[in-house]
Amino acid sequence: MAENLFVIARQAFTSQLFNALNSQVVPIIFQKSPGVDNGGDRTIPNLNWQVRAQGVVIQNGVTANNGRIDMIIRGPSSTLELLHNGVPVAQYVVQASSAALDAVTTVSGQKQRLRLLGYQLGHSGPEGNGVDNNAGVMEFERSVLDLQAEHNATTNAEVDANTQTFMTNDAGV
Repeated sequence: MAENLFVIARQAFTSQLFNALNSQVVPIIFQKSPGVDNGGDRTIPNLNWQVRAQGVVIQNGVTANNGRIDMIIRGPSSTLELLHNGVPVAQYVVQASSAALDAVTTVSGQKQRLRLLGYQLGHSGPEGNGVDNNAGVMEFERSVLDLQAEHNATTNAEVDANTQTFMTNDAGV
């Protein structure tokens, strides 16, 4: 996932000093859960949203046809709120990380990529998002099968040969 870092420097009229606002911009794509057939298009357009940082709304809008927004993260985190009639109905605290993913050949690396693609892996692991080293978890196995089905893998050889390629290519890593 590519992320952009930008710094805004500002100076008060009578001051010789600058204040800097460090921000990152990360793409967020809203989509229906994998396996929900909608003619191949899982994106969710026309969601009203706003972003808060330090309690102040810093950004707002409506998701595009591709379900994407470019969210500003100011400081360590910002809060993305989905709105209905101007009232928040869901909140997500978003933190950007520049940490590398684990290798795609490891269970934890495969789980990280499945999460990036929107697959649900349960609530195990240190962050409660299903990402751990346990390959025997039913949610992980189901997510891999869902990924393979969405890519029309039909034979065991094709499934085995292409699963890591799907995860590498689709997750953008």
